[in-house]
Amino acid sequence: MRQLIFPVLAALLLTACASSPRIETMSAPNVDFSGYSSFAFVDPLGTDRGGYASLISQQLTFSIRREMELQGFEYADDADQADLLVNAYTHLDERIRTREVADPFIGPSYWDYRYGFYTAWPGYSVRTEVQQYTEGTLTIDLIDASNNVMVWEGNARNEISERTRRDAAQAIDQAVAKIFERFP
Repeated sequence: MRQLIFPVLAALLLTACASSPRIETMSAPNVDFSGYSSFAFVDPLGTDRGGYASLISQQLTFSIRREMELQGFEYADDADQADLLVNAYTHLDERIRTREVADPFIGPSYWDYRYGFYTAWPGYSVRTEVQQYTEGTLTIDLIDASNNVMVWEGNARNEISERTRRDAAQAIDQAVAKIFERFP
């Protein structure tokens, strides 16, 4: 029994520490979404710059279509027959994160647990840790097809890790689902 407790506890902690994307959505004022019943994708999507449907675009199309259909919208093969047009865009930014850490004279890493809670003894020095990371942004736009005006926008931002790069389809799918959790 004891041998089973540690792996289960470790798995729970890792699951709790997994970062989820920061979601932001915005709707145009006075828009009644019940007046829309169908959707289609713009051609080309904002993620298609080379004249072909990229792997990212294919995953986005699949995930967004699923979420729109779950919301009760019907997919239209012809964009001229759709009430809403859907566009998607992705972007990567290189970011830098810094923090100051108290260093005792005897070594750097042991005393870092105090950071942010209380100050160290007067004999400690302070060092600045610098970390470079990549932040990815996914934006989904819904456009009123008859007026050619955007009526809703959803954004997901998250740090891109090596695991995210390997499992990009899963990360995109989860981000799209999180965005549509906030659909009006």
